[in-house]
Amino acid sequence: MARIPMGNFGNVTPQAQPGRVLDTGAGQVAQAVGNIAQVGQQYAVKEQKIQEEKDQYQFNIEASKYGAEYQDYISETKQKLVTGELDEATAKTYLRQRTDELAQNYVGRIPEKQKERFNFYSEKMYNDSQAFIKPLAYETERRSINADFEQVGEATLKIENREQAFALYQDTVNRNPVLTPEQRTESIQKWNERRDLSDGKGVLGSLETAQDIEALQELHKNVDTVFPHMKVETRDAYKSNIESAISRIQKGQEIRSKELDKEHAQLTKDFVADAFTGYPLSESLVNQTLEAVKGTKYEAEVREAIGLNKDAQKFRDASPIEQERSIARLTAELENVGQEDATGLKKKLDVFKSIAATSKQRANDDPVAQVQSQTGHKLYTVTPEQIGTGQIDFKKAQITTELLAEQKKANGDVGSLIQWNKSERTAFKDRYFEASPKQQKAMLTDLTKMAGKNKEAQKEYFSLIGGEKNAYDYMGIAKLNQLDVTLHNTNIRAAEVALEGKQILNAGQASVLGAEKEFHNAIQAEFGNAAAIGTNEHRAYQNLAYSIYLGLAKRGENIVKRDDKGNPIINKEMAKQAFDIATGGTYKQKLGKNTNHIFMPYGFTQTSFEDHIQNHFRTQYRKETGFLPPDEDILKTHVVQPVPNATGWFMFLQPNGKVMKNPKTAKPYIMRIWK
Repeated sequence: MARIPMGNFGNVTPQAQPGRVLDTGAGQVAQAVGNIAQVGQQYAVKEQKIQEEKDQYQFNIEASKYGAEYQDYISETKQKLVTGELDEATAKTYLRQRTDELAQNYVGRIPEKQKERFNFYSEKMYNDSQAFIKPLAYETERRSINADFEQVGEATLKIENREQAFALYQDTVNRNPVLTPEQRTESIQKWNERRDLSDGKGVLGSLETAQDIEALQELHKNVDTVFPHMKVETRDAYKSNIESAISRIQKGQEIRSKELDKEHAQLTKDFVADAFTGYPLSESLVNQTLEAVKGTKYEAEVREAIGLNKDAQKFRDASPIEQERSIARLTAELENVGQEDATGLKKKLDVFKSIAATSKQRANDDPVAQVQSQTGHKLYTVTPEQIGTGQIDFKKAQITTELLAEQKKANGDVGSLIQWNKSERTAFKDRYFEASPKQQKAMLTDLTKMAGKNKEAQKEYFSLIGGEKNAYDYMGIAKLNQLDVTLHNTNIRAAEVALEGKQILNAGQASVLGAEKEFHNAIQAEFGNAAAIGTNEHRAYQNLAYSIYLGLAKRGENIVKRDDKGNPIINKEMAKQAFDIATGGTYKQKLGKNTNHIFMPYGFTQTSFEDHIQNHFRTQYRKETGFLPPDEDILKTHVVQPVPNATGWFMFLQPNGKVMKNPKTAKPYIMRIWK
């Protein structure tokens, strides 16, 4: 095989040698080998270029990620600078640390040939980013100092001692490192302006409150010296405000003077009216009135009334015969005196006649006014419009009721316990009869609470609604309301049903649902001996039951049957239901041939009432007496009777008619039965 020189293989294409060349084919082989070497070299160059492109691409990707993440560190550092968490030095250290950490995280992902470039890139970013630290740190510190400075300014404006406040502020201004000399001068000037304005407002407000016109005029005259730092326009406005304040005070004093004269006139009129009633005037009322009208044209009239009141008191305390004699003597005396003396006598005679004629009437028509005139103390009263709202101080209202009751007793049982005068009573009645049953129920609730434990007061209020004859009906409705009695197995309030029935009665429509007389006959047997016919108790329960019956009938008119003539027939079952609701029902106790009737507490039936008594004897009697319960069946031998004036308490009458005693106390044995 021919030998081929390889010294320049891959670099220089072999050349033909001088001389004769034998055509052996070796030249073609050499040419082919040269071509192959050239291709190999080109491929290597291409591969290298591709790798460089890949490295550059990888560098770009990682550098962009690094730049984005590094930007977050820059933002974080800025935030810490702004919030004061870092200062200039610590910010640089912090950013250097984060730069090194981030670069360390990325350097492993950078191609080897690009690492030097990446190090340069990251370091340049760090060096470039440091430029923001110093100005931002300075700006942050400046803002912080100025914020504190502003707080000092506001705080010192509030310090009462201006000299101390200014000294503190001035010292703070001088020590502020970020203010220019011009800013220091301007700050002090503005502080003085604001302090003058603030002090000026305070002085003006105080003087106007004190209504010191003289001091305000002096201030107006000397504003320039009192508040020398005010701007011209501020000073002019301040003077205008002073003038307005003086004008307001003068107008107010003028109005007050007129109002005061009216008050004195009304006060004198009321005092004279009270004095002329003949009731004692309280010492405090006399002193307060004299003090109020002292030095006015009304003082003489008040003093005259005080003197006349003493004579009127004696007259009021006298017997009716003595009062008539006094009037007769004054009348005769008046006929025999001159014109000058007649005026005083005539006034006294008129007072005496008025006392005799109106004392009783006033006690009935306006008892609160009478008590107030007698005692000089203002009583707490409830307006008719408040009734039904529940927005009442019931404790105070009950105290008023008690005071009215005491006064009525002191006046020989003359007077009313109703807190309203005649017009107020009319207003209440109008409101009541225009109200719905639900609203009426709320009104009865408030009236009951106002009366408190005074049944007479409660009766008077309910007489106002239904007349004296029907007062006990409304007391019964109030009781149903107080106990929140409902119809069996419903949430329907019995009091509302009764009030619906009352509305039917007041409208004259009762006969359409059932004749009253026939209803009374239907329920009479239920009374038994529980309430005697003709008594207030019997009549009240009878009327209340009828009202409930009408309310029930209205709610279910198909229940009411009619005779051939179209007249309603009393539904006995519903009548019994109405009776039981009104009274609580009667317990019918069989005692041999006789039957004892008593009213049960609400919520009991014949059986549950008996069970309660028997269970009480079985479980409680020994605890209460120390003895075993009686062997006999008490309900077959002893008459059960309610304890008088003790709701829910019952006693037992022995066969001999005597009250069963508690052997432990020797007092009547009584039992509480209540739900």
